[in-house]
Amino acid sequence: MHEIFADKICRDMEGSIREQPFGPGMVVWTIEGHMFAAYTEAGEGLSLRVGEGDAGAMVDDGRAHSEPALTGAGWVLIPWATPPEELRRRIAFS
Repeated sequence: MHEIFADKICRDMEGSIREQPFGPGMVVWTIEGHMFAAYTEAGEGLSLRVGEGDAGAMVDDGRAHSEPALTGAGWVLIPWATPPEELRRRIAFS
């Protein structure tokens, strides 16, 4: 259910493409070849790049989890239980 909400927001981003480059079960959203969101269909949330400073703060205060599977700084896993408007804002920033 949460995946449908995330897909709708991501699809509304200009130039966004939904892909499954790592096989079924893992969805990656890109714009011009740059990944901005990802999730696994059985996962606990949406992985987004929020920036290094925000990532640390969000992990420290429990709003997100570290995302070691994604290389590059500033990636976190935002739980599906995050309020919809915050998730929408984070996707737009990512």
